[in-house]
Formats: sequence, C-alpha cells, structure tokens
Amino acid sequence: MDCGELEANLTDFLEGVLDADAEAAALEHLATCERCESVLTQTRSVIALANRHGRVELAPDERNDLLRRILAEADGPP
Repeated sequence: MDCGELEANLTDFLEGVLDADAEAAALEHLATCERCESVLTQTRSVIALANRHGRVELAPDERNDLLRRILAEADGPP
C-alpha cells in the first residue's frame, strides 16, 4: 500500500472494515511512513475532539477541506 491508497482507505481503516490483507498492508505502510502515521494521528485527534463535543455533520466539501488541511500539515511547511 502506498500513501495515496492509505489516504483513500483511511476511513475504512479507522472503522475496522478493511479486509485482512488490506489492513495488513495499511499497517505495514504505517510502520514505515512517518507522513501517513502523522495523518492517522491527526485524524484520530479530530475524531476524538468531535466525539467530546458531539457529532457534527460536514458537507463533502468541508470534509475534503479538513482532509486537505491534515495532509498539508503532515507534509510540513512548504
């Protein structure tokens, strides 16, 4: 699995619905990719924050913007 595949499957990974092979590939990638580990950590933080403050439904463009910001932060300063 590469970074793009992990990003595309991040929600399924977090929800535990990937098949065993895909989950193993995701875990293997996360073990070697600091960027994706950072994205995962930040995404989990956002989920925990949302859980503490109640569920908020985001429009698709808002979800995409949030993911874009998380990915940009994981990539570091330009």
